[in-house]
Amino acid sequence: MGGRRKPSCRGGGDSLAPDTPTPTESRHVSFSTADCPSAAAAPVSLATLDRDCFIIPVARLDRFLPAGVPMPLLRKSPGRLSMLEVDDPKLCMLMHLMTSLEPIDPVLESPLDCPATQQRSNAIELLNEVGAAKAAAQGMLLANLEKNAEFPFISYYVVDKRRADPEELYRDLRAAALRRFHPRLTRHTVEHTLELFDEVATIARPPLDPRRERPPPPATGYIVSVYRVFQGDDREALERNWLYWTGARMLYRYLPKSVGLRRITLHKSVSGGDKMYLLLCECSNFLDNLSAAAILLPAMRARLCGYTGLYRTCQSF
Repeated sequence: MGGRRKPSCRGGGDSLAPDTPTPTESRHVSFSTADCPSAAAAPVSLATLDRDCFIIPVARLDRFLPAGVPMPLLRKSPGRLSMLEVDDPKLCMLMHLMTSLEPIDPVLESPLDCPATQQRSNAIELLNEVGAAKAAAQGMLLANLEKNAEFPFISYYVVDKRRADPEELYRDLRAAALRRFHPRLTRHTVEHTLELFDEVATIARPPLDPRRERPPPPATGYIVSVYRVFQGDDREALERNWLYWTGARMLYRYLPKSVGLRRITLHKSVSGGDKMYLLLCECSNFLDNLSAAAILLPAMRARLCGYTGLYRTCQSF
């Protein structure tokens, strides 16, 4: 979409999917007239939304509106739909995924060394460096809760494109990460994956927090899934079925209520070449109900599709 305004499409529904695999209106940014008997019940602001809803940028509707759901009419929606059109916040996400530190010479590695502690300390210092420079509006460092994780740490930055250049932050962060984790200093090697992402679809549960206040509550935790597809494989058929292959539908329907599901957000990389998708599932009572939160982890991993891990926030700004 052109112009100065890129609205997002928001709406509510009580359920995202029925028992059958065919999507229905309730999985969409709308709900039926039975759920919304009068125009007065239609949402007029984010603060008044009292149902689970989809949040999909208008420019992405044709790609991420679930398959089988009719395209809504934004300006004059029929009575069966309840829509809320809001301004695009013009945000971009920068993710920094790190593998575990590996010693350059394992034979000479001291048993007193603690690579995980060293990596955590360097990652926190890097996050604080970005925060001090005010290049990102918000940031947090996620630490994996499992042993031998493929990505023990993930840094998540929210960039306001009206105040900062995401590409410039990407270059600065890459240079800073390579400098801070240089093998000459750490005596270890680590692989860095940095990508700029757009939020392409979100399942949100009220009360909505459009400002994404940080730091999150102490018990907040995340289920993170990372996927990569070859260039050209990010076709419409794939993206309109994102609820299934990402596991978002499974998480929404079967996560126990005790974990406090807040939102499930799908991100897509904006760079050329191969595409990355990152699914972030935020739960407000995650750490207080860790066993319940991890109940779906074997099912997510059994699909042999992407990488899935459990994370908590260890630093934020």
